[in-house]
Amino acid sequence: MNKDSFLLRASFRSFMKKMVLNNLMAFMGSIVNGIVISRYLGLTAMAAFQLTLPLVFVIMIISQIVSLGVQNNCAKSIGAGHQDEAAGFYSTAIACCLPLAALMGFAISCCADPLALLLGADGAGARPETADYLRGLAPGLALLVFLPMQVAVFFLEGLSKYALWAIAVQTMLNVIGALVNVLWAGGGMFGMGVVMSLCYLGSLCVMAAGGLRERGCISFSLKQAKLRHLLPILKIGLPSAADRFYKTAQMYIINLMLVFSGSATSIAAFADLNALNNIFNPIVSGVSAAVLTMAGVLAGEKDKESLHRLLHLSLREALLVEGLTALLAFLAAPLLIALFVSPGQEGYEEAVTALRIFILYLPLYGLNNLLQKYYLGIQSLKMTYLTSALDNFLYICLLAVVLGRSFGPLGIWWSFLLAEVLTFLTLLLIIGWQRKKWPPCLSDLMCLPPSLARDIAACSWSAGSMEEVLTASEEARKFLLQQGESEKNAALLALAIEEMGGNIIRWGFTEGRKHRIDIRAAKGEHWMLRIRDNSPPFNPKDWLALHAEDDKTANIGIRTICGLAREVRYSRTLGMNYLFIELN
Repeated sequence: MNKDSFLLRASFRSFMKKMVLNNLMAFMGSIVNGIVISRYLGLTAMAAFQLTLPLVFVIMIISQIVSLGVQNNCAKSIGAGHQDEAAGFYSTAIACCLPLAALMGFAISCCADPLALLLGADGAGARPETADYLRGLAPGLALLVFLPMQVAVFFLEGLSKYALWAIAVQTMLNVIGALVNVLWAGGGMFGMGVVMSLCYLGSLCVMAAGGLRERGCISFSLKQAKLRHLLPILKIGLPSAADRFYKTAQMYIINLMLVFSGSATSIAAFADLNALNNIFNPIVSGVSAAVLTMAGVLAGEKDKESLHRLLHLSLREALLVEGLTALLAFLAAPLLIALFVSPGQEGYEEAVTALRIFILYLPLYGLNNLLQKYYLGIQSLKMTYLTSALDNFLYICLLAVVLGRSFGPLGIWWSFLLAEVLTFLTLLLIIGWQRKKWPPCLSDLMCLPPSLARDIAACSWSAGSMEEVLTASEEARKFLLQQGESEKNAALLALAIEEMGGNIIRWGFTEGRKHRIDIRAAKGEHWMLRIRDNSPPFNPKDWLALHAEDDKTANIGIRTICGLAREVRYSRTLGMNYLFIELN
């Protein structure tokens, strides 16, 4: 990585670590529930827990439509310097989801028995337990519509500490509540559902308190909620809905195949795998969430070079992290399964074998999932839908049916790895055919939409000292002149780099932390200068407004630039300041 990739690399790694930690804590509830149910409530209760997952996935479809639609559109708006537009997307989502969530919670509570029957609970002899769990979980599923969106917005605003605190509280309530339920209250599966509902409520309360204490750039306002924001949210969210629908169908089909070709121990083993997947999947989804958000911000900037660097960096990091996770899980399979089933008990050996085969899919799944979220972030929707259908529905369901009928549960466990191999090979074949090139290179994998694919006049610099800022300033002036721009605009852009870059270095570069400034000049309808840095927040327009009555000769550089530029916009996201200066 070159110096001009430092901010991108540092921001990606920081955001990825926080998202992985957040996801691990968020999914810890399912892990705790799986362990407690398996050890204290028995195989039938564990089967009931497993059978409710397709319904939870249906709720997550709605949640992800909202969450990813808001996350990507807000990231793109902030990346272009339009904070008010980002607040509009968020406010519209809240206003639309409130009545929908209330209706869903009421319907699940009232229809728990028929839902349990529909989920196949009679075939596993777990209908009462499944219905009880759904009744307790119904309020929590309603709250689940909002929770992922709120977490995503807090991370985007740089308020990740409140999101992490909220998920920590959720996990703590889950652990304490689950143990109290089985050891003291005797609430059975209904009590386990109630515990999960209380956990989600506690998490949202912590984030609400954090939002009141430290307001970010994205806040709710009923006046900013407009129907025109709904279509872009759905446009980005629907591919994720398709993804969740495929996963729901996948879970339903595999459950049925295990019911018909396996036994209660096979279903319980699959439940153990899904509970442990709440450790593995947050790593995959954390990396992918970082890619999705950063790709949205960079797409908003129309920064094709940085998108290429992001894809290269994220693929390398994902393969390293997820490959190591798979290796450790393979070696520790007996210990991991012992969390759910004691060695020597019925189903233990089958579950260990299942985990060792299942975990082999993780590195390739992480790669395919990363590409899917990257395509969603840059709004290459055809590639998003294609990757999702191949990865999460077509190959896995086909292989599970064919291999399950031929080899029983063992064939189903191998289906996961084979599906990922076929998905990746199919993507390479399609991209190679489109580009008339084999094998396709990293640039080919980008699959940029027309709005990003076209070449524009642009040049980038990176600075970590005043000398480098001055060099970038002079090179930018020469670059604009070479592009046929007027001497006036070339001089103004050079002055903006020198003045704003100098202010960042003088006042923003703090001790004990490595700082860089990324500078980019690009020709759109007008020349646009983008300056981003990882210093403390500083909005030059707010600074001028605050000191409007002061000596007019003070801050003369900022005043001159703001006065001569066509528009000056500021935003802050992912721990970085973004300043946009548009020339006349």
